Amino acid sequence: MKIGKITRTMAPLVLVGALILTGCSTATGEESTGDTTGAPVIALSNSFVGNAWRQAMVDNVTISSDEGVAAGLAEPIKIVNSNNDVAEQISQIQSLILEQPDVILLLAASPTALNGVIQSACDAGITVVAFDASVTAECAYKLAPDWVAFGRETVGVVAEKMGGTGNVVLVRGVDGTDVDLGMYQGWTEELSENYPDINIVGEVNGNWDDATTQSAMSGILSTAGQVDGVMAYVSSYGVVQAFEAANVPLPVVYGSNQGSFLKWWGEQLEATGYSTESAMEGPSISQAAYWIGVALANGEKFDKNLVYPTFTITDDTVAEFAASTGSDEFADQVWTQDSVMQQWPSN
Repeated sequence: MKIGKITRTMAPLVLVGALILTGCSTATGEESTGDTTGAPVIALSNSFVGNAWRQAMVDNVTISSDEGVAAGLAEPIKIVNSNNDVAEQISQIQSLILEQPDVILLLAASPTALNGVIQSACDAGITVVAFDASVTAECAYKLAPDWVAFGRETVGVVAEKMGGTGNVVLVRGVDGTDVDLGMYQGWTEELSENYPDINIVGEVNGNWDDATTQSAMSGILSTAGQVDGVMAYVSSYGVVQAFEAANVPLPVVYGSNQGSFLKWWGEQLEATGYSTESAMEGPSISQAAYWIGVALANGEKFDKNLVYPTFTITDDTVAEFAASTGSDEFADQVWTQDSVMQQWPSN
């Protein structure tokens, strides 16, 4: 039995990892004061910054912070990055706790390994908002898609386009993250339960980076035999580059919303009828997390578990998004203070 659709959006609003602010107005249209005296202090602990998505995520939260500062709603955000080192991220959070911010936004290197330091932050009166890669610490707020359901649904799209039979390769992401673990669980469960005639003939780690993915895929193409489908996330264009460099037939590749892949897909769709789908949680999730953090610091109440909508592109819409998205940017929704409060009303 196939699963139902998970929470997704196909809204026409598309902006990308680098956004432009105009004037000094806030996201809600209020006049800015620029006076942040007594305003909340927001910090971001980011586990990894080594790919285009993470860099765009940092750019996005910085833009929202600039809006918050201009409106007098928060102090400038402090950002620390730990290079996917759990011990370093724990140490950085411990240092942040000593600085007593009101909110720590957290993109965690592990769903469980940070629980102790997260609890220490909560015990110190600091609100923790984990986003993208969730955590199991009960005191933290969580903002993320249902990654298992997302994995099941997206692999189902590829399986159906393969006709329910053939060979598939799975491209993993940043090792140990809740995102990678959840999607992998969804992929493998859906294939095992609903597509017994599809064989997994290879798994590689692409680190959600095109160059890394291309190299990893190139390394197994000579031994994997015929490949009819590839599951990837963020680094789908790296998969395409590996197949084109090897001059072997292109499989069904599940897409990322990065401009390089969208442009390639749009051209292939027009020239050959190449059909796929692309969906992801865009880097603007950091904007949503930021405005949730500001609201929490000002006494708003939210559910502890907030489901984040993924952004889907189809054959019918790829031309529009390919034309409006730069090669290193991501087709994505944009989150303002108002749109966040509409999407996740406070209790």
